[in-house]
Amino acid sequence: MDELVKDLTLDMISEGLYRMIAEAIGTDNFYKLAEIVGGTTIYIPKPESLTRPVRDARIKKEFTGYNHQELARKYGVTERWVRRICGPGQAEGQIGIFDYLEDPGDEYEDEGPCNS
Repeated sequence: MDELVKDLTLDMISEGLYRMIAEAIGTDNFYKLAEIVGGTTIYIPKPESLTRPVRDARIKKEFTGYNHQELARKYGVTERWVRRICGPGQAEGQIGIFDYLEDPGDEYEDEGPCNS
């Protein structure tokens, strides 16, 4: 059978979707595809679906905690999507409730009724 594939040309493949696929990936690869899924019904996802994990990984890598809007514009997604994959972050200049709390014992270490 492999001998026959060597002589397969684009014009031997019927017009339409099959020819478009063969033009895009070549007749050898089209034949390999037919070997794998020939005779079945398959769903081929949109290109965006295939690259979504790469896009989301880049968003996570570039996320600073304050740049939801910038990343949303850069990657053509909503701010809500950026928040969904990166978390809420913090508003610029916002201090978290635990950012400046010290161990209460440190402040009073040498004072108070117990250390007199």
